[in-house]
Amino acid sequence: YGDLYCIDVNTHKPIWNKNIMTDFGGTKIPVWAISQCPLIYGNLLIVSYSQDPNAGLVAYNKLTGDIIWKTDPIGNETYASPSVAKISGEDHIVMVFSSTNTFMHKEVTRSPGRIIGLKPQTGQILWEYNNWENMIQVAPALDAGENRILAVGGYELGTAMIKVEKKADGSYTVQELFKHNDFGDHTKSPILYNGYFYAQFSTNSKRDGLCCMSMDGKIMWKTMRTPGFDKGSMILADGLILATDGNKTLYLIQPDPAEFKPLASAEILETGQNWGPIALVDGKLLIRDQSKLMCVKIAR
Repeated sequence: YGDLYCIDVNTHKPIWNKNIMTDFGGTKIPVWAISQCPLIYGNLLIVSYSQDPNAGLVAYNKLTGDIIWKTDPIGNETYASPSVAKISGEDHIVMVFSSTNTFMHKEVTRSPGRIIGLKPQTGQILWEYNNWENMIQVAPALDAGENRILAVGGYELGTAMIKVEKKADGSYTVQELFKHNDFGDHTKSPILYNGYFYAQFSTNSKRDGLCCMSMDGKIMWKTMRTPGFDKGSMILADGLILATDGNKTLYLIQPDPAEFKPLASAEILETGQNWGPIALVDGKLLIRDQSKLMCVKIAR
């Protein structure tokens, strides 16, 4: 519902709190509520705020909650988190905004989605890409290296890669390298490993499973429904992928552009619909479904 809290980890008490919807004039909760992860950048805490059905970005002082900068509403509602990309040696805050959700907002003038790069210190918009067509944006943008940024989605465009370059006069150019619907991810950014991307591409209309794509947009393989991967969570650890299938099963996978290489699997969840992120620390994996949170020991 938009409540943002800074908590003291020793006392467990709030230091400051805001509401990133009502504080900026929002009166109606977005269709899928507010689901982003705040971004810590230096002394800043950067989030997108919601304003019926538009969104912008705001940066707070992470220790006090004071607003350092705020943009105007600059895109359609989004569920994605802000991310950082290196462009010509400089950090840019990158935000992906949805295209108009024509199913939920029939009264709104239709507009494309946007990928926007901002100066972290001021919120100044440095560049933008206006040819994104995903109606429910959840996955953050991914820095693909060498000034390239990959966006993925699931409703109804899969992926686009752009290249941003700084010109001699300080302005920026944006070039679309490719865009297609053969690779994507509903809930998270792909994993980039040794020059290849791995993502789970299942939506209301596609069941492509776990997919592998090259840096130039070529599809290397897809598991489709055997096994199926439906909006689960994935992380990379020690050169291996830990992935849930979105249902009950956890997989350990060797990333390989030649073929899908599962090393082990275990059915550890009960109710299914595992869309929440997983987290690994000291060989212990935190994982949850719709009913409970578990800690699982991971060992070779």
